[in-house]
Amino acid sequence: MHEMRVIYNPKARRGRYISQFDKLAEAAQFRGFRLSLYRLSGQEKDTQRMLSGLQDNSILVTCGGDGTLQLAANALVANDINIPVGVLPFGTSNDFADSLGLTTDLGKLLEFIDTGNIHPVDLGLAGSKVFVNVFSAGQIIKASHEVERAYKDLLGMLAYYLHTVGQLPKITPFRLNLRGDIEESFNCLLFLAVNSTNAGGFKNLAPTADLSDGKLNVIAIRECSLSEMASVFFCVLRGEHQNHPSVLCAKVSSLAVEGPQDVATDIDGEKAEKFPITIRVLPRRLLVLGAKTLPR
Repeated sequence: MHEMRVIYNPKARRGRYISQFDKLAEAAQFRGFRLSLYRLSGQEKDTQRMLSGLQDNSILVTCGGDGTLQLAANALVANDINIPVGVLPFGTSNDFADSLGLTTDLGKLLEFIDTGNIHPVDLGLAGSKVFVNVFSAGQIIKASHEVERAYKDLLGMLAYYLHTVGQLPKITPFRLNLRGDIEESFNCLLFLAVNSTNAGGFKNLAPTADLSDGKLNVIAIRECSLSEMASVFFCVLRGEHQNHPSVLCAKVSSLAVEGPQDVATDIDGEKAEKFPITIRVLPRRLLVLGAKTLPR
């Protein structure tokens, strides 16, 4: 009997989605799967244990946000496992799933399994950690880490937007050095390496992104005045930032990034390794259920 392993974050949406597990168990058994659950603990041991005992004919399903999927992707790469992954995006931030049009509709996920709708997509690698959607760096990242869980649960991504606007006057630039596919040095307010079209809840942050092209989309905001900074923020909201004079946009497959070690860094909503760091693509490394039609 094939196994369907469900990796879930009990804190996502305060666990309200867990009632769906009975429906998932019924559907899995009907299709000849044995359902097993792994509850994320937030500890390093998750990477070693969450995939224990899985065979090549198994299916993995993640219930949570980008951070939950990122943990699963790290475990898959670390253990050299390549099995189909279904995504039920129940997190605060579901940028990766949104970019692929994936929803919490269990019926859709089962349809992808039944029809064999599986497609390989790229992953990013920042230092030793895999990311599914975005690596970011800057003082504004520290601000996002300060958003209280209660506000995220109540307001979702709006909590990040409101907090970000309030922090704009306090953001200080840092010296950024890029080496590899880009050769530049400048004072930077925010650095992003994006895999999909969306990040931080912003739609079309990287509108030309293709999840299977072997490239990451680099977006960096150069040092500018407060009024220009606000202009960039609202251009991002409208998806009109690519030609803004204070914004660097480029596609890369590998990039060495240097900056001060006290600059906050983040991958998929969790704290990342400090500068200096090398960012590169793992081409078509993740097999995603429902990803056959990719955004262009």
